[in-house]
Amino acid sequence: MGEESIVDIFRAESAEILQRIETGLVSLEEKADPETINDLFRGFHTLKGSSGMAGFDHVSQLTHAVESRLDQIRSGVASASEAFIDLLLDCVDWTRTTVAQNGEPAEGKASLMRRLADDTILLPSRVLENADRYFRIRMKFRNDIFLCGIDPLMVVEDLHLLGEFVELKCDRSAIEPLSKMDPEVCSLSWTVVLKAQCTMNDIESVFVFVKDDNDITIDDVTAGYSAEAAAASGEIKLGEILVKRGVLTPDELSTVLEEQSVKNEKIGDIVVKRGLASAQEVSGALKEQDRARKDIDSGTVRVETAKLDALMNLLGEIVIGQSSLARIAGQIEDERGELLRNALYALDRTTREFQEHIMTIRMLPIGPTFSQFKRFVRDAAKGAGKDILLEINGAETELDKTVLEQISDPLKHMIRNAIDHGIESSADRVAAGKPAEGHIVLSAYHQEGHVYIEIRDDGKGIDVEKVKEKALAKGLLSASEDLSEDTILSVIFLPGFSTADKVTDLSGRGVGMDVVKKNISALRGSIDVRTTKGKGSVFKIKLPLTMAIIEGMLCRVGNNTYIVPLLSIVESIQPKKEDVHTLEGKGEMVFVRGEYLSLVRSYDYFGVKPEYTDPWKALLIIVESGGEKLALMIDDLIGQQQVVIKSLDSFITTERAISGAAIMGDGSVALIVDIHGMLNNIARN
Repeated sequence: MGEESIVDIFRAESAEILQRIETGLVSLEEKADPETINDLFRGFHTLKGSSGMAGFDHVSQLTHAVESRLDQIRSGVASASEAFIDLLLDCVDWTRTTVAQNGEPAEGKASLMRRLADDTILLPSRVLENADRYFRIRMKFRNDIFLCGIDPLMVVEDLHLLGEFVELKCDRSAIEPLSKMDPEVCSLSWTVVLKAQCTMNDIESVFVFVKDDNDITIDDVTAGYSAEAAAASGEIKLGEILVKRGVLTPDELSTVLEEQSVKNEKIGDIVVKRGLASAQEVSGALKEQDRARKDIDSGTVRVETAKLDALMNLLGEIVIGQSSLARIAGQIEDERGELLRNALYALDRTTREFQEHIMTIRMLPIGPTFSQFKRFVRDAAKGAGKDILLEINGAETELDKTVLEQISDPLKHMIRNAIDHGIESSADRVAAGKPAEGHIVLSAYHQEGHVYIEIRDDGKGIDVEKVKEKALAKGLLSASEDLSEDTILSVIFLPGFSTADKVTDLSGRGVGMDVVKKNISALRGSIDVRTTKGKGSVFKIKLPLTMAIIEGMLCRVGNNTYIVPLLSIVESIQPKKEDVHTLEGKGEMVFVRGEYLSLVRSYDYFGVKPEYTDPWKALLIIVESGGEKLALMIDDLIGQQQVVIKSLDSFITTERAISGAAIMGDGSVALIVDIHGMLNNIARN
């Protein structure tokens, strides 16, 4: 592998590792626990090794210094302070910049090294509450312990009540042959690793009656015991496996590693030479190490996004070509046409399965995107002199990679606004009867074939009257209009609009929310806002699951074809004449299954010439979005079909009810109807 490819791989991996470290540091500030500390240690350890291989020596030196400090925390010698977390976040920023500069060190390395060397940066050790700890307990009882009325197995059972045995090893080497065995002699000894949320005193109390005249040793191995996590991150070492199996103690492993650094021999050779393990035990550990490495190496493959995009584009062309063949097959009326249609039916199933697999590859959980905002909220809140906690829900919700990459900036804008405009200062919150700490909640969930993202804050809410006043003063609204709250709030998405009384580092320049709406619209999404004075605001973003292919119903209106997403359709009906009514203030309505629904004449809405103008002669498709329904009048249903979505530039149309277009099998173009946008347009009019 060439030097250039090693550097490219390091850049990609370092970006992911630094993001995980950043999220972990903010989590450590919220709650200190061994798992987070171990994750951070492994992250910096991996960076140290990878940067050295890629020739980024300055990064290797700094991360080595960070690793040494984290090892003190991991081993229980010290604990993290707020200043230490700030320092490590600065180290993350420095590393990002240095990697971006191809290893040329960013400014401030000497200062960071001095701060890391300062012993006051860490706090004295403290026990982490409500966190799992690991204890290795060795129990060798007196031969005559049965005569004392004590059953060693009962002691082991009492120990088990404290937590979970992640390792249990029984030493049977002292058992005599059956001809010489004395059933009243205890010949067994045990070594266990206990995972529990308890203290050393809790464990010692289990042995209160046997600790004086039996060989009982208890070691807290929390810092060094995380074999499963180590394997998951690729840090699989022979010594760790031997410790995990109980062959070596942590102290013995430390001695072996010291000798290895001097003699530069293999760990396995040193262990066998010292008599700490047999050659067979080392061989078994090596096989486990090899299996784990193979699992990691073959578990994932890094693929460039451009290759996935190209694959999706090719699939789109296949779908269009398949549609053309289906149209031709429909025109062949003899046996050959039937055979062709059957073959296309089988091909259609394969194509759909192909699409599902590609979509699965492209779908990524939104959690990492959400987590990156923890650092932003922490720093921005501090800068604004506020105490704000970011809560994340629905991190496992998956979204197309393309959408995911483009949603980050709009979310950041809205979180910035919540920090600056929404959340009050701690003093103002307490005066208003609220907790001093403000909350911003990021949530994601699937619904109706879309992904919804909500940004909710418990601040003071948007001052609707103030928005109205400024909008009227700027001529963005007319006093003669019937100004509903929705209409007034829609003004905040107009370019240059701001209610801020002064410009800050965060906001107030009138730039942001218009960009948010533009970016979300470019993703064929929409955004709505709800606010309650004194209680907070909710921004709700609706996004498509994929930017590429949808399942749609082809509908004819006159000589035009429109596509309605299948997930939006409830049913299709032909109404009776007596079910169509005109209600004062509500316009045309149709009575369907016990409720009145708004009737939308699609030919009027889109400005085309229809075949039918009477609803009872035409067809109505009942569509739904967000719990709201309407009846869309069309001439006929053509059929269900997968279509490839093509975006439309704003100079072609800015109509919210059109989300894109699709090329049909005969080469014609059909517009894709956005029911959510149509409902919003109708509500505003």
